[in-house]
Amino acid sequence: MRQPSAAPEEGFGGGQDQGKQDECRPMGSHSEENVLQVGRSAVRSDGRQGKGPRSSNPPSRGNAKTEVRPVRMRAMERHRDTLAPVPGRRRWFFPRLRSRIEPGATIRSVGCYQVGRLLGKGGMGRVYLAEKVGSHGFSKLMAIKVLPKKGLGRRAAEMFLDEARLTGGLIHPNIVQVYTLGETRREYFIVMEHVFGVTLLDLIERHTELGRRVPVDFGCYIIARILNGLRYAHNKHDREGRHLHIVHRDICPNNILISFRGVPKLTDFGVAKATVSHVDDEREVVFGKYPYMAPEQVGRRGTEPRSDLYALGLVMYELLTGCLVHEVGDTTMLLDELEKKSVSPPHTVNREIPQELSDIVMKAIDLDVEQRWESAKAMREAVETFLLKNFMFPAQEDLADYLCDLFPQAAKHRWW
Repeated sequence: MRQPSAAPEEGFGGGQDQGKQDECRPMGSHSEENVLQVGRSAVRSDGRQGKGPRSSNPPSRGNAKTEVRPVRMRAMERHRDTLAPVPGRRRWFFPRLRSRIEPGATIRSVGCYQVGRLLGKGGMGRVYLAEKVGSHGFSKLMAIKVLPKKGLGRRAAEMFLDEARLTGGLIHPNIVQVYTLGETRREYFIVMEHVFGVTLLDLIERHTELGRRVPVDFGCYIIARILNGLRYAHNKHDREGRHLHIVHRDICPNNILISFRGVPKLTDFGVAKATVSHVDDEREVVFGKYPYMAPEQVGRRGTEPRSDLYALGLVMYELLTGCLVHEVGDTTMLLDELEKKSVSPPHTVNREIPQELSDIVMKAIDLDVEQRWESAKAMREAVETFLLKNFMFPAQEDLADYLCDLFPQAAKHRWW
């Protein structure tokens, strides 16, 4: 059973499961399509705007009620679009309507971010397009992932915070960058890179719609780049030199993004495991998506980096053949399939796949952990060797050109 995914839309790509809403442009643009507006400026008691000096004439004592109210209203007007606390005035300057991250809100607690349209939402939170605003006309589009503090429990909150702390240190061209973690009175939020592109699932489904197969060279190129990112994550050390032992645990087509510039990126480390994680109970709870879980993962025997390679092998199988290996929706169904189902090699499903490449995929999805590729580096080298031996030389620009042929919005956003 494939996980639902929002289709790519005209406008911004499907980088974070984006929904179909109006397009947003940078704040520096004054076109009619500019839907991100700057927060309201301060309003002084004399009716003028700006931060000019106060009047040197003291107010009359005869009307004390009218003296206090304009000062309070000025501050309310100045801060009513912010979610950051105002020292000493917290009860006054946090209108209930504005204490929630939503389109039109402005976050100033960690910089200045103007929240735009909803990109997507899932069981644990929402993702919005946002614009970081700086001085002298600086503007940059970001994505903000939001989790409510109430309703999902302590475990969900700890996992969200773990994701931010963990991925904030992962700096690699094939991993979506996380910039900062913040919170409001009601929600936690992560500010992250916004990818103008589509998910790998969008790419697979687009080929299915067109009755075509994903070209072997582009499929291998995408997998090799994701293996680059995985190798980095699996070998990541902290600042004291300690190995973090990161395992993604949720590799699937929805969590692989392809920018319209032809750069594959791994995202969503929300259920990742590491030595610094505060939540690690995988022997009690099953994390991930059932169709892509490794046998040791669904069996609650613990995961390791080769569990990620197994999941990526299933993704590679689906990418090259267009067929989902395990169409399951729960633990019982998956365990039953793993015990009884025999997986056909990819070259028997798609005749365009050479047997050498088929063997690489089958080694990755071996049920025995010890029989799989020993590391992401070893699997990547096998894929790249196959490309070289068959005189296939796919490049980033070639993939970007190919995406422009498949998705109408790709040509527009490729150069953003």
